[in-house]
Amino acid sequence: MGLHIQLDTFPVLDTERLILRQLAATDAQDAFLFLSDEENMRYYDPAPMTRLEQAEKSIERHRRRFAEQEALRWGIVLKGENKIIGTCGYSWDTDNHYAVLSYILSKHSWKKGIMTEALTAIIQFGFEHIHLHRIEAQVAYPNLASARLLEKLGFQEEGRLRDRQYVDHQFVDERIFALLNPKAGDN
Repeated sequence: MGLHIQLDTFPVLDTERLILRQLAATDAQDAFLFLSDEENMRYYDPAPMTRLEQAEKSIERHRRRFAEQEALRWGIVLKGENKIIGTCGYSWDTDNHYAVLSYILSKHSWKKGIMTEALTAIIQFGFEHIHLHRIEAQVAYPNLASARLLEKLGFQEEGRLRDRQYVDHQFVDERIFALLNPKAGDN
């Protein structure tokens, strides 16, 4: 039997420095700033956004996927500010009790522990409230910072898909990481 996910309202997560909340149409300009930056998007998407409308449609898609109980995508906001500096979340496979994690953070917020804090919160939420058994993440091989982040959070590398991503005009391997629910026997 698969997961039965029923979230009536979008879960807002509060950490020491962050508020993780649902993306709103008014966040499009802030999101566009980091989603249109080539360096920021290097390993996230081979084509950075070029128009504000793309960010608006992306936010609309995330909101629709939540409404359809397919995925959760949080906007990352520093407490005391109301500006999106990144996003994180996952989509899930209810039949197999796992989710695929993805995340992006404005380069101006890199190396400050922000993504570690955000991912810790959403991983805990996924295991405790959605009752996921496993969370996966894929990382382009050159993205060593992302691999270190996942390892720091307890993820283990499980394999490599050769030439899976096209980055900087070349094919690169993709590393597969996973984290199992520490209370897996209780699910």
